[in-house]
Amino acid sequence: LHQWQLWLDERGAAWPQLPAALRARCRDAFRTEPHPSRSQRQVVESLGELGLVPREEVRTPSGYSVDAVIAVGGRDVAVEVDGPSHFVGGSQTPTGATTLKRRQLRAAGWLLLPVPYWEWQALQHTDPAVRRQRRCEHLSRALAYALPLPAFAQPRDAFLRGAGAKAKAGAEERPGHR
Repeated sequence: LHQWQLWLDERGAAWPQLPAALRARCRDAFRTEPHPSRSQRQVVESLGELGLVPREEVRTPSGYSVDAVIAVGGRDVAVEVDGPSHFVGGSQTPTGATTLKRRQLRAAGWLLLPVPYWEWQALQHTDPAVRRQRRCEHLSRALAYALPLPAFAQPRDAFLRGAGAKAKAGAEERPGHR
């Protein structure tokens, strides 16, 4: 019912609102305790390696829990790490709940960076330095194309080069890596 109420608010529908007490109970039931996945922790770590400061498990005013929020170009960006349960039957088609959450977050003004599990898994490598660089470059590209151009103080190409250089420099600073 809470998501239905959000839909009514989003649409400005003339339907009657839920009574205030019921609306509060529905919102409380909607809020669940987050359980970060290993992939989510890896994404947050990689965002930090890019020089960003992710805030984990942020609760939005509408009641949704967002995996991480980063500030880029003065704007908050919601990062959602979507595992297999966010997609229909092993496909790359988001479930109805995932689609609704994305739509309602965007309608509330959030910039959204989804990180689907198959893209993240494709970045695996046995060499930790290579894996780290792949992950940072992937997130840099995804951010560069997910955000409106004015969000960047520099052109997209410069942003991409800078993020790749940070990932590579970090790998070179670690002992045993050249």
